[in-house]
Amino acid sequence: METLQNLSEEDTKKRYIEPALSKADWDFESIKMEYGVKAKDYKFSEGKIDIKTGKRDKSTIKKADYVLFHNGIALAVLEAKAYKYEDSEGIEQAKNYAKALKAPFAFSSSGKGFVKYTLTKDFKGVTKENLPLNAFPSPQELYESYKKWQNLTNDNLLQTHCDLSQTTPRYYQNNAINAALIAAQKGQNGILLVLATGTGKTLIAYQIAHRLFNQTLPNGKKIQKILYLADRNELINTDTTRTFKSFAKGIYKIENRNFKSGYSLYFGIYQQFISGSEENGDKVEHYKALSKDFFDLIFIDECHRGSARADSTWREILEYFSSALQIGMTATPKYNKEQRKSQETGELEEREDDNIDYFGEPVYQYSLQQGIEDGYLAPFSVVELLSNVVQEGYTPELGKLDEEGKEIPQETFNSPDFNRTIYLKPQIRFVAKEVSKFLHHTLKNPYAKTIIFCEDQRHALLMKDALQDENKQEVAKDSNYITRITSDDDKGKALLDNFKSVSKRYPVITTTSQLLSTGVDTQMVQVIVIDKIVRDKSLFKQMIGRGTRLNEVLESKGKTHFYVLDFKGIARDFLNDPDFDGEIEFIGTDEVREREKKPENTNQENENSKDNKTQTKEPPIKHTIDGEEIEIYTQSKSVAILRNVNGVLTYIMQSIESYSGEKLQNTKAFESYLDTLRTGDKATREELLAMLEQKGIFIQELGQMDKFKNCDEFDILLSLAKGSPALSRTQRAKKANRFLAELEPKARELLELLLEKYAQGGIDELDSSVFVNEPFASKYNLTTIAQIFKEYGGVNAILQNLKNALYKEVS
Repeated sequence: METLQNLSEEDTKKRYIEPALSKADWDFESIKMEYGVKAKDYKFSEGKIDIKTGKRDKSTIKKADYVLFHNGIALAVLEAKAYKYEDSEGIEQAKNYAKALKAPFAFSSSGKGFVKYTLTKDFKGVTKENLPLNAFPSPQELYESYKKWQNLTNDNLLQTHCDLSQTTPRYYQNNAINAALIAAQKGQNGILLVLATGTGKTLIAYQIAHRLFNQTLPNGKKIQKILYLADRNELINTDTTRTFKSFAKGIYKIENRNFKSGYSLYFGIYQQFISGSEENGDKVEHYKALSKDFFDLIFIDECHRGSARADSTWREILEYFSSALQIGMTATPKYNKEQRKSQETGELEEREDDNIDYFGEPVYQYSLQQGIEDGYLAPFSVVELLSNVVQEGYTPELGKLDEEGKEIPQETFNSPDFNRTIYLKPQIRFVAKEVSKFLHHTLKNPYAKTIIFCEDQRHALLMKDALQDENKQEVAKDSNYITRITSDDDKGKALLDNFKSVSKRYPVITTTSQLLSTGVDTQMVQVIVIDKIVRDKSLFKQMIGRGTRLNEVLESKGKTHFYVLDFKGIARDFLNDPDFDGEIEFIGTDEVREREKKPENTNQENENSKDNKTQTKEPPIKHTIDGEEIEIYTQSKSVAILRNVNGVLTYIMQSIESYSGEKLQNTKAFESYLDTLRTGDKATREELLAMLEQKGIFIQELGQMDKFKNCDEFDILLSLAKGSPALSRTQRAKKANRFLAELEPKARELLELLLEKYAQGGIDELDSSVFVNEPFASKYNLTTIAQIFKEYGGVNAILQNLKNALYKEVS
């Protein structure tokens, strides 16, 4: 029995757990060959990126002992522990991993038996069962239990397999693929997938198409013709079509509204199906040249945009081909309402997205927060730069004329009016100057790819001009250093591929209004600039999403995080909202229908189609004003930093130092923290620092600041708690002078050398193991050192007394 109690976790696995799994016909090698995953020691996240260092935190990597797959579906997670523990020891971790993998069964074992938990469909409840070691369910038994859990009577569509010739889908991509197939297997005709920007929705669409092609749906429809539908040509590029590898010989990109037959996979934009508008009397429904059942499966890319609105002409296309299985993909599913002044009428108008009403609630969601935590998306910081006129408004003097000689009304223009009803050039120059300063002096990288979101195309042009004035040297090197990419700027649009390129330097800075807000893969973008009022959470997320893609391949030239420069003060509203990136909340379809009854003004700018001009009202006069007498200055400059606090991604609106200090002052365990840092061994101290970081007390991060970089973690903690300056290690070393003075010369010399190493490397140097290194090794051997310290109780005793002397005033 004693031998069993000393078995390690690995020995317990090999002696008891794996034989039990093998006896139940679980073959890890066959799982790996068939599904391209390592079922044993299954790692399913990369580790969160530390925004300060750009390196991954390996402690955040998710790795399960065993994940049991069948038909490409994660059925169960099994966590193992050493034999001395109870079988239930690992169940909480197994449950958490099972929830992430959407596996209904969680097991744990320490070699004596198995504890089985069956999770509820919402993953919030469980039922528990204890199993003998020889009673683990076989793959077929567990799969049959899974089908019952999913209420599946037929699983034909689940018998198909992903194409693993390009890449193995990540765990969340696999979750999305399986969720879509299960919904289709249950006869659901409208399916919504919600995944954060940059998480590979195109790859997911391909794998679903690959697995469904030539399969028969429950309604008897066979999938033979597939349409990938987008709202802009920019979303259907070579990279998109190349992803659909197994369809290579059967792909057709619809052009000039020529709907050829004989292809398996069609790529098209809405404008190929409908042109003109009812308002102008020139609407043409080109899609009616096709039969209603021409397409069997339709993917709707970025379906948060106009495609799903009830009164949108584009929705006609989806309803016309209603017999097709329709799968919508978006990063932002929630109903969103934005109220703003119409560009044409000056009246308030509302905008709504209702993809949930059309497709139904999402069958799978993977958020920006999850992507950052898993290390698949780039973390970011927000810098707020608000001028006095943005905060206080601008009131022109009586009789003030604009650039065209028109008198400007003597009223106060506030931030939402800027670049909508009044173009205030000093404010535009202020933004251009601050952005340029940020690139050149803060980042010290004038070639950091940057997107500036402007109110409209004229604003984007004025911003481009202002930026060129601020960056004359860079523009002289290459005229494309700054460009405008908007729908009416053909030169700028022609440079879009260069801007997206990982290897091409120019363009560096782009100004846009809506064209780059969604669906464009810009993995090298390091700065997002917001100079437009945004009330729509969906649009805000899409704008932020232009920076979330990672590129670690290029080493020092790669990208691991990004910054948001906010010149309107809108990010604070979104980031302080606890619902910003948590679980999506839904509203009922009844409320949606009530909204749809209200007439909606459709005059909002759309860069991808012709403006529908209102015939009944004159457009408001827009003023462009320049005047050096308007002084623009920054009234506030604050940083919101994204950090994980108690397992929740938190936006910190103050300095890390003050935030950590507040967290520390609210804890009762301060003295015990000091004791651990003063007396604990290296592993114990590291464990404490990791725990403090989880609580929002960022000692290690503060240690990288100039004011703390030569300080012990002990003194940083003390400084946070007391509000006093932190002692440097050199200053703290002097606290031991009285103690040293009482020692014999040789002992004093040894400890003085040791304190020099302490001043350089910290408390880890105050350990007996350092005596084998220089500067000790060339002067003393370990026997001699032991003899010198013998009269003081030995090496360990004198080192403990030294530590006591160092920290005497706080002991």
